[in-house]
Amino acid sequence: MTNNSRKAALGLSLAFCVGACAQAQETVEPHGPPGNWNDTYIGARYSDNFHFPGNAAKVTQKIGFLSTAGGFRYGTYVFNADFLVSDKNNPEAGGTRGAQEVYSVGRVDFSASRVFGHPIGGGIVRDVGLTTGYEFSAKDDAFANRARMLVLGPSVQFAVPRGYWNAMVGWRTEDNYNGIVHKDVKYDTAAHAETAWMIPFGLGPAPVVFKGFLSLTGPKGKDGFHTETKTETLTRMSLLVDVGALAGHPRTFYFGPGYEYWHNMFGTPPTEAAGTRRSAFTLVGEVHF
Repeated sequence: MTNNSRKAALGLSLAFCVGACAQAQETVEPHGPPGNWNDTYIGARYSDNFHFPGNAAKVTQKIGFLSTAGGFRYGTYVFNADFLVSDKNNPEAGGTRGAQEVYSVGRVDFSASRVFGHPIGGGIVRDVGLTTGYEFSAKDDAFANRARMLVLGPSVQFAVPRGYWNAMVGWRTEDNYNGIVHKDVKYDTAAHAETAWMIPFGLGPAPVVFKGFLSLTGPKGKDGFHTETKTETLTRMSLLVDVGALAGHPRTFYFGPGYEYWHNMFGTPPTEAAGTRRSAFTLVGEVHF
């Protein structure tokens, strides 16, 4: 079992995690003149059915986040910071209140088309590139995790009619801390893949966005308890209605249901610890500036 939180924010979002780029204006032309654009927004997620390693109890968690995504001369970027507050079933260290966590994810995708100045791609491929990124976290529960992760790998952007869909395959490093055994943990470099999407469509009079990400991280050696880690799967998705459009303010207010699935959380299989599999519905809201 490893430290009690790693991509609980992701969130790609994410680990993803590049998924927030998908929320940006769908009209941006990846092969056009280098342009600057930005989509900054705040939001919240809520669920009363989360689980964490070593704890079979259901945990209610309220998550507030600040995200910014945009384009620059050579590609796109996304940065996200989550503030996660658990209920008493996931308590702070030495106390009875719910634990609190800060989790930050960043991705920068360098576009080959923009770097070389001409379109690269064709057919189902709109562009290729190189993705770099990080994930940092800190939590005040007994595990006291301090995750420090770096991501690097080639990426591809698929040519979808509307919206955004990309994927990358590469590597991820991780350094962390285990407050139970009071030691730093340096994991092996692991194979890592992630994909993110944002597909807008109409549902009656309301514009709707289907967005999310899927992240896979391979075994990374032994954790702080000397348990061999397994391949970790995390996906998070949401179906958000552009409620602002119904009031004459499109692309401003979004609200809708979400779903999160997490298997072998932090690389720990269910055979080694309770609470390492999560399947939960969420409520999601966003306000874009």
